Amino acid sequence: MQNSVLAQRPIKRNVSFVSMKRVLLLCLISFAGFAQSKPASGTAAAAPVKPVRAAKYEVLYGSKPLSKADQKELNEFVASCDASFGSRAEAVTFFAERAWEYVASARLDTATYRFNLISALDPNSVDAFWGLGVISYQRGDNDLAIRLLNKGLEIDSTVTMMRVDYAIVKLDCYQKGIDCGTLDEVETELVHALQQDPKNASAWMKRCQVAYYKEKYELAWTYFHEARVADILQLDLNFGSLLEAKMPDPKGIFK
Repeated sequence: MQNSVLAQRPIKRNVSFVSMKRVLLLCLISFAGFAQSKPASGTAAAAPVKPVRAAKYEVLYGSKPLSKADQKELNEFVASCDASFGSRAEAVTFFAERAWEYVASARLDTATYRFNLISALDPNSVDAFWGLGVISYQRGDNDLAIRLLNKGLEIDSTVTMMRVDYAIVKLDCYQKGIDCGTLDEVETELVHALQQDPKNASAWMKRCQVAYYKEKYELAWTYFHEARVADILQLDLNFGSLLEAKMPDPKGIFK
């Protein structure tokens, strides 16, 4: 994911001490997550049971009132950030970078916990809604993903990659026959994204898929080549093979 970069904040005088506090804070959060997820001893031979996710690992704590323990932990986290960072915005930037790293490594529970903490620091954090939307999509909850990504876009409609992610979830709805996205809706979002960033290869590739599903194969090839020119590494060659089976590449590049 592509994170927004906030302006640099003035450095506190005692830089080494502040940095040490941030590292300790990060370690404490990681340890808390590890302790929560560690299985109880003597359960290895038990029948497989789908684990119940702790509230801290649910998106926005499951939108339910926090337990006393979770609220205490959250209050301590916010207080520690206020003491360790020059501003809430600086703290959000720091923890958002870590949270996205957990998303990239598929550690979704830990990433969810981090984005929940970010939301506590800033209830209007675009990164929190974006990250939790991506996590919800990866967990298979498209409806929740759409609500979260839409909220993120309401806060900042200029984040092109978040809009593309929003379109991807809508497209997945269509592909799965779920009533949460249509091809026209996907096309509208992708057109908007490409108006913001005409070189967005991912948007062109998804627009190619929309044209394919609408059986507009020549147009699909046009979008496929736009994606190739923008960033050849973003090409979905497997999908290109499907398109070629419907219509040969008019440019003769892919055979």
